[in-house]
Amino acid sequence: MIEPLKVRKLLVLMATLSIFAVAVIAWSTPLAIFFALGILAYTFPIFIWLDRLEPEPRTMRWNAFLWGAGISAIVSSIFNDLTTMFLGSTLAALASAPLIEEIMKVCGILSAAKRHQVDSPLDGIIYAGYIGLGFSSVENVIYFSAAISENEFGTSLIARGLLSPFAHPYFTLFAGLYIGKAVLRETPHRAAALKGLLIGLPLHASWNAMVLYPPIRVLMIGHIVLFSVMVVKMTRLRRREIKFVRANVSKLAFTHNLSPIELEIFGDLKATRQARRKLSRLDRRSFDIRRTEIARLLSKMEL
Repeated sequence: MIEPLKVRKLLVLMATLSIFAVAVIAWSTPLAIFFALGILAYTFPIFIWLDRLEPEPRTMRWNAFLWGAGISAIVSSIFNDLTTMFLGSTLAALASAPLIEEIMKVCGILSAAKRHQVDSPLDGIIYAGYIGLGFSSVENVIYFSAAISENEFGTSLIARGLLSPFAHPYFTLFAGLYIGKAVLRETPHRAAALKGLLIGLPLHASWNAMVLYPPIRVLMIGHIVLFSVMVVKMTRLRRREIKFVRANVSKLAFTHNLSPIELEIFGDLKATRQARRKLSRLDRRSFDIRRTEIARLLSKMEL
């Protein structure tokens, strides 16, 4: 496996290339950047909300986002362009795009798991979300720019901003869910990733097929139902984790020297937020690290 330092350097390089490409597009169509950022403004907070009990390190959140916007976007673009050149755009949309895009995004979740940042199914879903949003942000800029040039911006904005803002996280979250379960059960991560891919790949391919073949857009009903089911599942996972923390944090009180105040606020997100606001910037960092460590110990205890 690639060492963490090398991963970071690769991320920076790929993200720089991706930003350069986006900047070139933005120079001619700045409106594309504006609306792509606008979509992030109401999609990114969803995963921050899911992540409030055991917040992932800020660096890892950016790593995940840049993995999607950098490594995943660039590698996928190269493969998709080659497939289009030699085999045609239809095959690129139905085979190449789902395969290479999902594999690259899932590699980002595996990288986070390798670095011991994924501790639960919810963690896996959260990393899938950040990576998916990074990928879709670059894709949105490209699509919006092309739509502006072709005077079809309104249609593109509705399709990508209202109908499918969570499409890429949705395709990838199954792999994140199974990788998170594998971490808890201490079973092979790659096998779990493959299991998630077997769900994400057909979903991605069928989604692209609906764009190419309007008569099969009835499949959208199935996507909406499945996405709704996963939203309910994510909400329940979050509630279950909060309930488990509240019920079991006292078991760690003696071994980790938890104060009565800490015992009171752990698992109570409102009380935690209020207590954190009273601390200095340096103390907040220590508080977050301690809270994350305890949440991870409780995740292991849940197993």
